[in-house]
Amino acid sequence: MSAKQHNRAWGWRQSALAVAIAALSTTPALGAETSGGSLKGRVTNSSGVGLANAEITVKHKDKGITRQVTTNESGDYLLRNLPVGEYDLMLDKSGFGEVSVSNVLIRVGQASVYDGQLLADHETMETIEVFGALQRMVDTGTSTAGLVITQEQLDAMPVGNGFEAMAVLAPGVSSSSKFGASSFGGSSSAENLYYLNGLNVSTIKTGIGSIRLPWEAIQQTEIKTGGINPEFGGALGGVVNAVSKSGSNEFNVGASYRLDPNAFKQNHDSVFDDAGDYHINTEQDSLTFQEANIWASGPLIEDKAFFYALYNPRNTKDTWAYGSSYTERERKEDRWFVTVDYQITDNHRIDVTGINYERNGERDGFAYDPASDRVGDFVSTTKERDGGQVYGFHYNGQLTDRFAVDVVLGQTREKVYNTAQNALPGVWDCRTGNCIAYSNHTDSSIVEEDYTRNQYKVDLRYDFDDHALQVGMDQTELNVDYLSTQNGAPGANGWWEVRVASANDVSGLPQGEEYIRQRIRDRGTDSTVTARAFYVQDSWQVSSDLVLNLGARYEQFENTVTGGEAYVDTAGLSPRLQAVWDVFGDGDTKAFASFGRYYQPVSANMNITQGSYSRETMDYYALAGVDADGRPLLSADGSPERGAKVRDTYVRQAGIVEPALIASGSLKGMYADEFTLGFERVVLDGMVVGVRGVYRDLKRSVEDTDIGPVLEKYFADNGITDNVGQGSYYVLNNPGEAISISYDFDGDGVVDNIHLSEADLALPKPSRTYTALETTFRGNLTDKLYLDVSYVLSKSHGNTEGLVRTDNGQADPGWTTSYDYADLMDHGKGDLPNDRRHVFKLNGYYDLTENWVAGFVATVASGAPKNYFSVHPDGVDSCSAGSPWEACASQWYDEASFYDENGNPAPRGSAGRLDWTTRVDLSLAYNVDLSMGRVNVKGTVYNLFNADTATAIVEQRSIETQNGRVRNPNYGLADERLTARFVTLEARYEF
Repeated sequence: MSAKQHNRAWGWRQSALAVAIAALSTTPALGAETSGGSLKGRVTNSSGVGLANAEITVKHKDKGITRQVTTNESGDYLLRNLPVGEYDLMLDKSGFGEVSVSNVLIRVGQASVYDGQLLADHETMETIEVFGALQRMVDTGTSTAGLVITQEQLDAMPVGNGFEAMAVLAPGVSSSSKFGASSFGGSSSAENLYYLNGLNVSTIKTGIGSIRLPWEAIQQTEIKTGGINPEFGGALGGVVNAVSKSGSNEFNVGASYRLDPNAFKQNHDSVFDDAGDYHINTEQDSLTFQEANIWASGPLIEDKAFFYALYNPRNTKDTWAYGSSYTERERKEDRWFVTVDYQITDNHRIDVTGINYERNGERDGFAYDPASDRVGDFVSTTKERDGGQVYGFHYNGQLTDRFAVDVVLGQTREKVYNTAQNALPGVWDCRTGNCIAYSNHTDSSIVEEDYTRNQYKVDLRYDFDDHALQVGMDQTELNVDYLSTQNGAPGANGWWEVRVASANDVSGLPQGEEYIRQRIRDRGTDSTVTARAFYVQDSWQVSSDLVLNLGARYEQFENTVTGGEAYVDTAGLSPRLQAVWDVFGDGDTKAFASFGRYYQPVSANMNITQGSYSRETMDYYALAGVDADGRPLLSADGSPERGAKVRDTYVRQAGIVEPALIASGSLKGMYADEFTLGFERVVLDGMVVGVRGVYRDLKRSVEDTDIGPVLEKYFADNGITDNVGQGSYYVLNNPGEAISISYDFDGDGVVDNIHLSEADLALPKPSRTYTALETTFRGNLTDKLYLDVSYVLSKSHGNTEGLVRTDNGQADPGWTTSYDYADLMDHGKGDLPNDRRHVFKLNGYYDLTENWVAGFVATVASGAPKNYFSVHPDGVDSCSAGSPWEACASQWYDEASFYDENGNPAPRGSAGRLDWTTRVDLSLAYNVDLSMGRVNVKGTVYNLFNADTATAIVEQRSIETQNGRVRNPNYGLADERLTARFVTLEARYEF
């Protein structure tokens, strides 16, 4: 057996006075721990009677940290908040022999269970030697679902950088091709939370994914997919909880280098539209990625204080062509990570963390001729920056054997801006339904963003004989400072589009006539987002075989406009209940059930899109001065040549930030309920088979709705003259419930208080259900082979995906086209974008020899639902005469309604399914001891068979032409595909 195999097996040797350690416990179940793990068990005599006052001592193998505790009257013991890693464990009592166990592995957020039996001094037993996976494989204290991924597993498997690459290994988790984040259990990719060392490291603005961390610094990652306890809140999907590496008593220095060479990268073929033009142009695609890691760690004070420091420079060079532009980009990152932990005494520990994740980039733009695939003259350069810093402080104190305190303080700062080197606006030709850029702009918008997130958390835990009580509070305060406008010189600034008028077009032109639209949207805010929560959980060991985890979380969410007035002020109570039954009383089989309610806050992005000073205007011009292709000629200022205005300026939003107008006074929080029922059992000595049923139900949503058409009717019925001067009134609300707003609409100095009932609004209630049956098979099948196999049969059904929309690529959480108008929701109920009916996953690694390890990750999944998107026909459904929405405002949108090209209803998902996707990733690693250190060389091939399956398509079913509306010949063209095959080469040396 190799050294690596020995470690994975957690081998141990016992003295003549010891007997086997079993995975069986009657101690209370444990709450989750964000930056460490726990150890619990029972000590008995040879007759199986619990031994009081037995002494349990654990010693961290690398740090030398020692913790001690004595058993209670029943012989139970519990050690909380242990730093992750391997420990030596000793059980001892006067008059009895001692038991010692090596390589006890503590994992983040998990409870390891070791029961010991001590023999009295007059009893004897032959020496035994055992090698085996002794750490408990079925945790009979919790029904939280998910998995823990260690650095050793990542080194052995073909898994890329980032939490998303790890999360998709878990059953019930799928990746989003559009947003680069994951969907947990049918939720949208903006409904998850990410933690490192107890610090919230979710993306600040949108919550989609995490900030870009130095991944080499991650030691263990816990993926929570359901049954989550009340310590975690503010997410309807899943939770990713990681802990970083830290120093030890041994000085350690190492370096690694990764190269993703463009020479080994494949490009899928370009996709051409019906006219023979590029729909997806891959001819000029290239990508080279390089990354280095240099680290050092060791003791500052032996057995007491330790440091770990990492420097992680990265460089990405890529090129691409789109429309009439070719871009060369280089992005550089000088990321670093530092942590220092200090064991003040055996029972008191502090650690501090610092992270830098700034990224600076530069883009050079060139003219490009798609017909000849030729790059032309240099146009200009754009500089960009994003990212920032994270600082955290963590204290853990074991005040008594039963009472523990945990405190986390943290701050994350991020700045985002771009500096365009030219003042040319963006110009697109949208007449074919696919907007193609033909301007020479480098940036269509100029933005400055500054975010600061402060985090505070206090957690108290007290352990009774049969109860483990956890009480805590956490608070997050986020400041949002944002400013954006369109690029271009005065008069030329804006987003310019060449369009074809549809029926009842807002331009006022007859159907089929071409025109130019100038759209300008200026936004700015200096506002806050605050989330406060209080939680409690009692883990009650009802009997030796039954655990009840009874908890609840109370949450308050507030979003303000500039000036500090709240436009969102909601609260909710979330019960979290679990029942876990040790079926045979041997710790090898459990059955469980859980219920949980989860609330979702309104994102910081909504402070920008809804709560900001947002003024949006549109001007419409006659088409004039076209080239040979019928496109407008560009003026010296970059804007298209145009004729006279065809109507007055349309003011969509006037920049009003009055909280009583932009959000309903009766607004309540978005939440979902989850029910699970499951079973797990140890089989084949080293594997666990599991079955879990999941039902998730979105009970309330928060959306923005343009109630302008309904207000117009209300004003007419009540004799109110609208003098505000804007065409749209977007109000944040709970769809399917009443809306209350207040504003002086007629300008008479008296506020008009308006209440619109459910019947007045006629908005459908939100619906999103996820039903799944998960089957898993995980563990060491042999000493050499580790397998993680799963099959999930699921259905995600409803009329809203959630905070984002995958089918049209809208990554603005809470600010999608869903519920903008009731007509947009007609026939919108069906199979949702995250619905993958069948998903098979096969992950693992195999020790080919003592030095060679082969890893594999394979996923086979059924395709996503397809839709027909077209224009809502007049006079039917929500656009019927007498309906609050008879104005049929959805026709202003580009093919966003669920109808086919003939105006027939086409319910969500009724157009069939995309093809099944199959992706296989393989890695081969070589490990060898060399001189004073260890060398690791690894090669990974992602998408081994270069599968080119579409994961998203053009779903616009019809287009407007000069001859009227016709079927879109480009319907079904691939918009997104599986990433083409690429290779990663890595080498590391550590001593």
